[in-house]
Amino acid sequence: MDEIEGSLVAHYEKLRSYGLQLLRTNPGSTVKLDVDIMPDSIVHFSKMYICLKVVKDGWIEGCRRVIDVDGSFLKGLCRGEVLSAVGRDANNQMYPLAWDVVPVENKENWKWFLDLLLEDIAMGQGRGLTIISDQHKGLIEVVKERVSECEHRQCARHVYANFKKKFTGAEYRKLFWFAAKATTTKFEDIMKEIKLIESTAYEHLMKKKTNKHMV
Repeated sequence: MDEIEGSLVAHYEKLRSYGLQLLRTNPGSTVKLDVDIMPDSIVHFSKMYICLKVVKDGWIEGCRRVIDVDGSFLKGLCRGEVLSAVGRDANNQMYPLAWDVVPVENKENWKWFLDLLLEDIAMGQGRGLTIISDQHKGLIEVVKERVSECEHRQCARHVYANFKKKFTGAEYRKLFWFAAKATTTKFEDIMKEIKLIESTAYEHLMKKKTNKHMV
């Protein structure tokens, strides 16, 4: 397979050519390649951002102003993370918008990704935009600084993953998801039920401002 496809390490040597090919076949796309130059002048890959022209045009023209951003680990020979932005189309299906390969998920790399993404989709400071994410501290800080006018909501699945570490049981799980999907009035009633069971569970969730910032 190495003879046919080449090694994964060797693929990194072709990234610049890959980026140029994307720009040639998809005019108007955004491809950014960042490298680190070592003291011995050897060039190492740092990060790469890709947003295809037809995809960003489709999001601007036909998708609701909601974006989910998240990171996923690369577990092969070359480690790192893929940062991605996914929208929702008119059929409420996932709409991949842009992606970025970085060495680690941190504030600096999230800023690099979001700066390029917001420029591509012409959202400026995020007025009218909703961003959904996990609770990564670096990302939360970047959204506050860079997209101050957007509505930033936390993914309920991530909120529940932390919640169930302290509060286990089927009753907590049932009430949590009822609350996450409820209207404002019904939400308040369900939260009262949680408070009756355990006041600290109620306080834990209210610190997340779940009635405004959880989806």
